[in-house]
Amino acid sequence: MQISRMKAGTKSLIFFLIIYLFSTAILGGIIGYFYYQSEKERIIKDMRVGMQYKAEDINSKLAYYHLSDQKEFVFAEDGYDIALYNNQEQRIASTLSHADIDLSKFFYNKDEMYYLIETLNKQYLGVKYIVIMKEFPKEALQKVISQMSIFALVAIAFLVFIAILLSKIMLYPLQNLIDALKTFIKNSTHEMNTPISTILMTYEHFDKENLKPKQLRSLDRIEIATKTLSNLYNDLTYISFHEHIAYEKNAIDVKVVLEERLKYIDTFMRFKGITLKSDLHSVICHIDQRKLTLILDNLLSNAIKFSKQDGKIDVTLTEACLCVKDHGVGIEKKKQKTIFKRFETSNGFGVGLDIVSEICKEHHIKITVDSEVSKGSEFRLIWPKIK
Repeated sequence: MQISRMKAGTKSLIFFLIIYLFSTAILGGIIGYFYYQSEKERIIKDMRVGMQYKAEDINSKLAYYHLSDQKEFVFAEDGYDIALYNNQEQRIASTLSHADIDLSKFFYNKDEMYYLIETLNKQYLGVKYIVIMKEFPKEALQKVISQMSIFALVAIAFLVFIAILLSKIMLYPLQNLIDALKTFIKNSTHEMNTPISTILMTYEHFDKENLKPKQLRSLDRIEIATKTLSNLYNDLTYISFHEHIAYEKNAIDVKVVLEERLKYIDTFMRFKGITLKSDLHSVICHIDQRKLTLILDNLLSNAIKFSKQDGKIDVTLTEACLCVKDHGVGIEKKKQKTIFKRFETSNGFGVGLDIVSEICKEHHIKITVDSEVSKGSEFRLIWPKIK
């Protein structure tokens, strides 16, 4: 019917997937970070080794030029910039675009440029320091990132598949139990209809004129019990079959339906000695009458159920809202947030107010509760504003 009525199994599956993938993503991110740093260090190490080999090669050439008594020499090294310094740290020759070199260090980086300084013990042609500069090979690191991305996509696809498979395996027994419970509720609900209808019809045709007061009171008990079962039947029918029932929104006078439901529960109130105070005005609401009846029956039956003996109930209907107020046991503050959740009540079956809440959300009706222990509860339905 609505997104909010998503199957419990689907919700559980999505929740499991979110937790599983989120935790796996964190773990994968940590592993990926350390792998990335490790690969970067490897690239730098390989680059340093290559620069050392280059420095040794240049030193060999300097030795050759020195032994050959050549005063001029040329170095053309692809991918490298080279500088030569004497023992006074004066530059002899250089292909570097700048002269800001820290000769006290062996290997360092600055602005993505890496420098290796080879200090010569035996000097040739006056060269004390060989400086090799090389730019960090970003393409090598980009290749690592690409490989990591491909691996991550494959890993995510595999993990999602495994997660769904595990979820199905784990949720399969639970889903069977849920399906069995739903089937039981539907079958039980269907079987309840005939005896309830029979009892109500028999009660309506019962000759009450010649009964003694004690017999009339017993008959009232039968009526109350039967109508209570009838309300429960309506709630269970809505829960079990609402997705298969065609509901139609019609312009309905809430006052007419409310007066009908107040007559319906009259025996409930008389039996408990409850005084009803009502102030009703005509209010048009676009809703299916069966849904409106469910709302009213649940609010009124709760007000009666939790009222004290010989208590009173106030029902007010205006163009702004419907207010049902009892002066009964009340609801604790911490429980007021959960009373509209199914099966989360300590009284009854915990489905009535959940149904009320769902129908109100569907029709943009705001529902509020104001309650205090031992002083009663006030439920208020605020009608949507007509634009």
